[in-house]
Order: sequence, then C-alpha cells, then structure tokens
Amino acid sequence: MEIFIFLIIIILSTALYFQVKRNPATMRIGTYGIFMAFNVVTLMHFLLKISNEFLKAEIKVGYISAVIFGVILMLNMVRHSWKKSYHIGLALLVFAYLGSILFLMQWSVWWRSAPWLMIYFVWQFGRFAISSLIYGYRIKAPHHGPLVVLGGGLVDRYKVGNIVNERIKAAVKDAEAMPVYPIIVFSGGRGDDQLISEAQAMRDWAVSTYGVPFNKTLLEDNSRNTYQNLQYTSQLLNQQPFTFYTSEYHVFRGVLLAQVQHIEAEGRGGYVALNYRIPAFFREFAGVMSLNTRRHVVWSLIWLMFAMLINIISVF
Repeated sequence: MEIFIFLIIIILSTALYFQVKRNPATMRIGTYGIFMAFNVVTLMHFLLKISNEFLKAEIKVGYISAVIFGVILMLNMVRHSWKKSYHIGLALLVFAYLGSILFLMQWSVWWRSAPWLMIYFVWQFGRFAISSLIYGYRIKAPHHGPLVVLGGGLVDRYKVGNIVNERIKAAVKDAEAMPVYPIIVFSGGRGDDQLISEAQAMRDWAVSTYGVPFNKTLLEDNSRNTYQNLQYTSQLLNQQPFTFYTSEYHVFRGVLLAQVQHIEAEGRGGYVALNYRIPAFFREFAGVMSLNTRRHVVWSLIWLMFAMLINIISVF
C-alpha cells in the first residue's frame, strides 16, 4: 500500500509541475496540491503505524474543525456579497440552510449530512489558498513592460495611502531593474468622495517620491473596480501583454479576472502587513467564489446529495 500511495504522489507532483509551467493562474493547481497533501499524510500514517483509535480521534477533530471553518467561510461570503451588491438572495439561502440544521435535527440523515456542505467550502478555500501561494512564488519580475499599477482607494480624498504606495514601490523597483525603463500605467478612476482620480494621485506620488519619469507614465482614470482596471488598461495598451501590480493578497484574483476577459497579463504584489493580509485574503476568497456563483451552487447541491446518499446507505 505504501508503494501505491508513493506512486500516486509522484504522479500528482508531475501533473502539478507541468500545470504550473503551462498556466500557473488556475485553481487546478490547488486541486493537485490538496490531493498531494492528503496522500502524503496518508503515507505518513502508514509509515508511523498510527493506531486506529488515534486515527478515529484525528478524523473527528478534523471534521469538527472543518465544519466550524466552513461556517465562517459561508458567512464571510454572505458579508462580501452584501457589501458588493446588496443582494439578499445568497444571505437568505445560507441562513435557511443553517437554520434547517437546527430545525430538522430530528431527521438523523439530514443532521449527519448537512454539515458536509460546509466541508465543500473548506475544500474550495484550500484550492484557492494553494493556487494563490504557488502563483505568487512562480511569477518573477518582468524583463520588459508595460507595467500597470492598480488603484486601491485614496486617503483624505486625494492622497496615496500605505497599501497603494506599496504597489507603486513594487512596480518602480521592477521598472528600475529593466534594461529599458518601461511605460507605467496608473489605473483607477475618481470615486464619489475623491477630489482627483486614483490614477492621477498615484502618478503624482510616483513622480515626486520615486522619480518616475513623467513621460513614461500613462493614466487610465475611468475604472471603478479591478475588472474595469484590467479591461480599460488593456484597451489603452491596444491589447498588448502587461504586468499589473496590486496588493499581495489580491494578485491571484486579479489574474483570474484577466483570464475571464482573455487579457494576457501577469500579476505582482506589493507588501501588505500580516494583520491586514489575513482578513483581506478571506475577502479575496469570497470574491473568487463569486466569479462562478452558479457553478458553486450546482456543485454544492451535488456534494450535499452525495452526503445524504452515503448516510442513507450507512443507516441500512
């Protein structure tokens, strides 16, 4: 059995390697990563001769932890959906589901099956986390431009804040390492509460603080979100490939949004403090899930029906 599991790990490692080389911006990488981790843990259990009692306790603790974490992820998605569009549909669906666990607890099959749905979200979060980390490690500094800095809000309605400054700093660092200084596009429109556009504020800051040549800058000042940042910038650059700069936690979702629009772009991240990065990473996960809401609803239902089937069979 140990040899069989080891062969599976080798196959998954090979598949992961070629997938990263072919296209590092995909959740498929996370799928390979999770299966690899599962098989590595299984192999260690065999090699260490873990007792059945310990294994049962481990599974129980893991299951309970996954269910609790799944609830947190689901509620985080509801919060993200509400802040983004004020749609109440997802909130009603989630709270109806959570309520059904309490009100239908007398139905043993449902009581045992319903929590499995939360594990689905843990599975998706694992895919997202692994894919995001590997993408960040895989993408290196570009050798040529253009470079694009994405806006992220202004402080006091006209000033560049810390987070956006780190994005500019990362782009300037890469630009200065290139043999030919590239064009840098600053992308971000003017919000309702802002005195100037994010693009103009970022360019002024980059020129005055980091000495970016003014004639090497362009403004895209109509976008209001990341999707539009990428769309309008691509149009401005006549669809040529580019590297965009955003915050570390936001890079992977940005690349996925570029792929949705068939835009050839890579992403790089500016530094973000850990205490801000962690909650922002959860927000990014909710954003990635919202890219394919219908697909996840369908797969969630399939996952839940499978759980009920397993528990019905176990009763008999």
